[in-house]
Amino acid sequence: MSQAPSFLGMPLDAALDLARSLGLPEPEIIRTCAPRRREEEPQGTLRVIRVRDAQWTVSAFQDASPKE
Repeated sequence: MSQAPSFLGMPLDAALDLARSLGLPEPEIIRTCAPRRREEEPQGTLRVIRVRDAQWTVSAFQDASPKE
């Protein structure tokens, strides 16, 4: 029996591509962020931070150092 891959930490697009290539059903995507950022567009890369059944929670992470 093969074990399902861990999608945790993966960029959302890459995780979805992998899930599709494995024939897994499309997950429900839930975006979360800090309360002060709820009205803004996500800054950075959306990454998978939680996987529960058919629900994935994603949050934006900066991939580069902040500009000084």
